[in-house]
Amino acid sequence: MAADIFKSVKQDEFSKVLCALERDWPKHFLLHQIITTFREYKEAGSTWEQFLYVYGTFESGVYLNIISSKTYSRMNVYTVSSDLTEMKKALMETHIIPWDQENFLFEIIDSRFLSVMQEVFATKHGKFEVSSNNMFFYPSDKELHIQPLPEDVYIEKLDESYAAEMDKNWPHRRQGSELVHQQNLRYNFGLGIFRRSDKKLLSSSLSNHTGGVFVLYTDQECRGKGYAAIVVQHMVQECRRRGRIPFCTVIIGNKPSERLFTKLGFEQFTLADYIIPLNNEQ
Repeated sequence: MAADIFKSVKQDEFSKVLCALERDWPKHFLLHQIITTFREYKEAGSTWEQFLYVYGTFESGVYLNIISSKTYSRMNVYTVSSDLTEMKKALMETHIIPWDQENFLFEIIDSRFLSVMQEVFATKHGKFEVSSNNMFFYPSDKELHIQPLPEDVYIEKLDESYAAEMDKNWPHRRQGSELVHQQNLRYNFGLGIFRRSDKKLLSSSLSNHTGGVFVLYTDQECRGKGYAAIVVQHMVQECRRRGRIPFCTVIIGNKPSERLFTKLGFEQFTLADYIIPLNNEQ
């Protein structure tokens, strides 16, 4: 079999990739943060695997990053170049992406790549759906104010035993997503607000392999009390403590979430898409 158009990036070359992505910081921070956050996963014992590839040079080439688990693979494609000709060529010619399957997705893809991704998906796979999001980030130079907790609740780090409950309430759950939450809680972190009287989890969030703030949920009976805001503020604090840029993605049209994050000081970074292959037989 002929060599693939993408070349594998060796572990001892990761520093060169990180250096290239640090230009015009934080413009290209996402792939940088995925690489550094996943390094923490592996150091902590995660069985997930990362495969990083490049087509072209580290400075201006096309990157394909794959985080693979037993259930499905999460992919990110990126280039600092404004010319997307090489991205299209690489995605069309590579044999690394399992285009004939549905057990993968492309996540947090910069919207400037969307037209290329749509054309490639239509050619290589067929049916797919796009979830368009606003991507917000909390600037590193912005002061963080944390609201005090009401006396009848407390905030605590979540362990993996809360994965099932978080998955049950997550509108984007899919086959295997509970296991993904388990891994994120085990090798990353999650935070929750609990009621003191019965220790019921009222509001929660976790950070995943991208280093951002995700899976935010507040119990229906407790909405409007400011619990989600407090959880997010503590998530931002912990992300910063770990050397990350706190960020989130909000589906376009989800006005309550947009208002929450902007009120807390998040700023729009870009538009980003999740691209999910569908079963062509349906």
